[in-house]
Amino acid sequence: MSFLTLKRTAILACAILATQSLSAADPAARAGARAVFNEATGTAILFGGATSNDLGSGRNYALDETWEFDGTRWIRRYPENSPAGRSSHVMAYDSNRERIVLFGGTDGTKELTDTWVYEDRNWRQVPTPNAPAGRVLSAMAFDPLRDRAVLFGGLRLSDDKKTQIKMFDMWEFDGTTWTRIMETGPEVETPLLVWDDAKDKLYLLGHVADVATRMYEYDPSARAWNNIALDADRSKVPCISDSSVAFNTELQRIVVSGGVCVPADTSKSSPTTEDIWSWDGENWSKLEVTNAAVRSTNAATFYDSVRKQLVIFGGFTAYTSTPRSTTTVHRDNVWHFVSDSSSPAARSLFGIASDPVNNVVWMIGGINDNDFLTDFWKFENGYWERVTAENGPDCASPNAAFDTDRARLVVVCADATVFEWDNAAWKKFAATDLKTKPVNRSFSAMVYDKNIKKTVLFGGMDLQADYQNKTWTWDGTIWTEVKPSNKNRAYARGLTAMWYDPILRRTVLYGGIGRKEREGRLERYNDMWSFDGSKWSEIKPSAVPPTRYGAQVATDLRSNKTILMGGLRLELDEKGINRQTYANDTWEWDGTTWRQLQPLTEAPRRENGGMAYDPAAGNIILFGGWSGFFHSDTWKFRDNIWTVFAE
Repeated sequence: MSFLTLKRTAILACAILATQSLSAADPAARAGARAVFNEATGTAILFGGATSNDLGSGRNYALDETWEFDGTRWIRRYPENSPAGRSSHVMAYDSNRERIVLFGGTDGTKELTDTWVYEDRNWRQVPTPNAPAGRVLSAMAFDPLRDRAVLFGGLRLSDDKKTQIKMFDMWEFDGTTWTRIMETGPEVETPLLVWDDAKDKLYLLGHVADVATRMYEYDPSARAWNNIALDADRSKVPCISDSSVAFNTELQRIVVSGGVCVPADTSKSSPTTEDIWSWDGENWSKLEVTNAAVRSTNAATFYDSVRKQLVIFGGFTAYTSTPRSTTTVHRDNVWHFVSDSSSPAARSLFGIASDPVNNVVWMIGGINDNDFLTDFWKFENGYWERVTAENGPDCASPNAAFDTDRARLVVVCADATVFEWDNAAWKKFAATDLKTKPVNRSFSAMVYDKNIKKTVLFGGMDLQADYQNKTWTWDGTIWTEVKPSNKNRAYARGLTAMWYDPILRRTVLYGGIGRKEREGRLERYNDMWSFDGSKWSEIKPSAVPPTRYGAQVATDLRSNKTILMGGLRLELDEKGINRQTYANDTWEWDGTTWRQLQPLTEAPRRENGGMAYDPAAGNIILFGGWSGFFHSDTWKFRDNIWTVFAE
């Protein structure tokens, strides 16, 4: 099962046992992202982060996304220019120039040394020939009195990539030039820098080998860090390792949250709840919090001075290595969990279908961060809107198709339970009440066939992890298995692209992954088959798209041509080795011939997202999917151009 990604494995395991801007959704899970609050705009900017290891492609991904947080929701931004993807970098708000400064981090293969600024919703690289050495997990803060961004410490790999080198140097950036201030400062690890507005001082925090906390204040006239003696009882001092720091303007205090520490005396190890400690200039004290939040490490943290709240996004749960996508806000001594319920969350493996009767696109369910979603949405007039209805589908990996003859949205769960939506209410056909039904399976494909006036379900993987090649039809009342001879049956597979072809007037499938025989070898397909209601016939065009599975597909009803995009396919890497790679190539099928398109703009790579024809606008829309992380973006395809819906 190694071909399955972690998220797809999760869904397999389960099987076995008001209107808002489209760009508004929660960022996908990540660690090592950084965020700072921009006082001029009253919003925060988040950049980067790294995903967990993706089994589908055998790697993790350094993200290059820019997100903006307005106090209640995240909004994906698409600046004209952008830094390369990275994590564990540093960012600080330059209050004198009202812009954000970014430096360093890692792209997963090397430490980076570039410097960028973000202003007017665009990134701009600043050429700095005398830049600090590349590093991760360093610290940076802005000193408004001396008009400098200050950088301290961090980690880098040795030239042979075998040893992690601790750095204790200090640099200053004046907006155009980096200057090294000291080669060796306090020898603390996982440093934190913060400017105290109340005392007009720059503070440094970190820990030493036994995880004891150290604290210093900077004397710019002497270019020296002065040690601040802390109580020997560590229970009165925050745990600094992999924690976050900010200045709380309401309390006029420095606050520290998150982090872990496991000293030799494990009875003093850090708790797993999200404590907040504050520094009043003399002592550390723990703030009272009426409820608990999960303790996070290597998270993106900032203080929102407009709304008087501390915001923490992503990172790892303490003592784990799986990134989170959670946004938590501390306000009025209470932790609040923030989620934009007015727009679809990132997901893959959901049901999506075009409804030309009501001129909308329907979307339901899916998977996100190992959670199975059951929410129901419609896309209408360029916007998503959540639909609230009782007794709807509550299942993993749903299939969806729209029956145009009966004007019903048909949703089928893995156990063959059927739900139908008539634009007003759900009707359920329980699997236990059906005399015949498909076996419990995931990764199957389903479309409504206008020629035979039935919904067609094909393939998938059963509870024994065997691929299926059985074909079933649903007429609104009963399931019927179609039993063609073996030579008139498409090979067993899952994650195939399937559509009703209005030119051929048949159901057509392409690609997928499976086995031609039950005990045969696992194969990735690029074959094509058509179904006439009683048998499958292989289609052999002169050329086909490269082998793949999990591709997105939809038919453009203006031209009756079918558009296929992306999926997981094999590509040669720089060493000439075939590796699984997420694709974003776009192909067009006219009923006879495949033609690869060369769009003027491209949507990002992905698999197991959803594509459907938008009957109101005459576009094909693309939403969600997976490419090492879950996507929450919506794109439209028209006139050979992919265009993102963005605020």
